[in-house]
Amino acid sequence: MKTKIHSRDYEIRIWHSAEEGDDCFVAQVAEMPGIMAHGATREEAAREIGAALELALAVIAETGEAPPAPRNHALSALGRTGGSKRSPKKSAAAKLNGIRGGRPRKLAA
Repeated sequence: MKTKIHSRDYEIRIWHSAEEGDDCFVAQVAEMPGIMAHGATREEAAREIGAALELALAVIAETGEAPPAPRNHALSALGRTGGSKRSPKKSAAAKLNGIRGGRPRKLAA
């Protein structure tokens, strides 16, 4: 079963242009560096990049190509299932520390 990719699934980066003579905000889609837009305000740049991304995804769908997979930064930070990952050794150490009454205290130097 294919899941539909929405424009809201992609990471958008917005920054103020540091170029001399430019006084605008630039927006870019992280997974598609060629998709960029700009605006006088951060909000305008966000609206423009949203429209550009929607158009790019529509063109990709028309051509039958597969769109680049959006990175899910939350899942990659938390592990695939969410929460923290524990190795078997770490789980065994946590269980042993629980039996002993908690984590061992550090000795004063």
